[in-house]
Parts: sequence; C-alpha cells; structure tokens
Amino acid sequence: MAFHWIDPEDYSFNCILLMDRYLIRQLCKREGYQEEYLRNLGIALAYHPAVAWYCREKAPEIAEDVEQLVKNAPKDCDEEQVRSAECFVLDYQDWAVVYMYPERMNLRCPYICDWNPERLLELADFTDKVVLDVGAGSGRLAFAAARKAKSVYASEPVDRLREFMRDKIRKEGIQNVTVLDGTCDRLPYEDNTFDIVMSGHVVGDDYEKELGELTRVVKNGGWILDCPGEDDRQASLKQELLERGFEYFYYKSGNGGDVYRYRKQIFKNR
Repeated sequence: MAFHWIDPEDYSFNCILLMDRYLIRQLCKREGYQEEYLRNLGIALAYHPAVAWYCREKAPEIAEDVEQLVKNAPKDCDEEQVRSAECFVLDYQDWAVVYMYPERMNLRCPYICDWNPERLLELADFTDKVVLDVGAGSGRLAFAAARKAKSVYASEPVDRLREFMRDKIRKEGIQNVTVLDGTCDRLPYEDNTFDIVMSGHVVGDDYEKELGELTRVVKNGGWILDCPGEDDRQASLKQELLERGFEYFYYKSGNGGDVYRYRKQIFKNR
C-alpha cells in the first residue's frame, strides 16, 4: 500500500541493501501480495542479482520465495521495463523505503512533521514515569515523552531507525531515552515494568495478541495509549479498541483528516 511519502524515481532499487531482516521479510514474502506486485518484484530482483542474493541471505525464511520470483520473471525486459518494475515496488513499499532515510522521513511524512507533542502529553501524566514506546520509528512519541518522563524505552524492530534514534540521543545529550529491539507482539521486558505503554500506527494486525503483550508489561494502574500522528485521510473509530475498554479523543487534523487517540487504564486485580 503506497502512502505517497516518496517519489520512487528519486531512489535506487539498491536501497533494499540498507534494509534489515525484518523489512526484507515484509517485502519479499509471496503470501498476501497481489500478482501485480509479485510480478514487478520478480523483475526487479531478477535484474539485480546482488539485491536478490542479499535478500536470500539476510532472510533465509523467504529465500525460496525470492528464488521463485526470480525464476518466474521474464528474461527479455529492457531497461525501461526494469526501471518501471523497480519504481512500482519502491512506491508500493514506500513506508519501508522512507525508513532507510529517517531525516527525510521526519521532514516529509505529515504524521511526524506536522504533529504537536502536546497531543500525546495531554493523554496522561508523564511526570517521572517509566515509559515504553512500542514501534518507536524515528522517535516521535519517545522524545516527546522524554520531556517529562523519568525514563523512556524506545522499542523498534528496524535497525536503521534504532541507529537514527541513538544518533539523536548522542548528538543532543539526551539522558533518559534507551533504544532497544522489539516488536509489539513480543516485547523483551518483564511483566509489570512500565507506568505508560504507548504506540502510534502500530497495533492492529492482531489486536488480541498485541494488546495482550502491551498489557503484560504495563503496571497495575498504568496506561496504554494509542497516539497516531497527523493525517489527511478520513478515518473511523477502531471498534476493536472500544470493545476492549479504550476511550477515545478526536480532533480534526490540520491536514484535513480525522485523528482518533485512545487510552485505557489497566487494572489487573479485578
């Protein structure tokens, strides 16, 4: 699904070589994708053998998928057809491409660059709290929370984004943010660790499993927050969250879209 965050013509297909196993697995698995995407991906990989090799080696679990995609690709494509296939893939997976360039991501993605940190801070009292940001990305929520929190742990599965946050921490001398690997369905933390667990644009693939994991690591009486950024799209309430006891807060984005934020206080002894 393209978000139109990039112009694919500005990017080389070799940017795939910057991606880690987590992203390669998302891009190259055949399951769940339409034939048009798989056909274009096969062409792009077939005419970039170094990228195809990298994908197989970096994510062995999808090596057979890559081999099959390359095998099925036509062998008589001209330069224009190959570039068209590359651009199709880069545009379709623009969310992953932009992750490789976090500086551009922060400047060009409206959900980050047009967002006001107060939209997060008004959802809970962050003062002296121990906070977890799940799927931290480039640190939109983590660094906002760090203004008031005692400590913030930024959990992010994409290596390039983790290093971007660590560079920011070093450059700006930030003392209370720690960056670690982790996904929302498998967090590397003990039970009842955090006062606040927050995310944005993360939960939704498997609500039961993901919210169960967020609930596991939050303290009794703590808060789970879902705080998306700005948007130009029309949105509807997430019934899956409302059915699980979350309350919502709505505002009209300056970009014209709908933004729903959610929170729930967790009580474990009831």
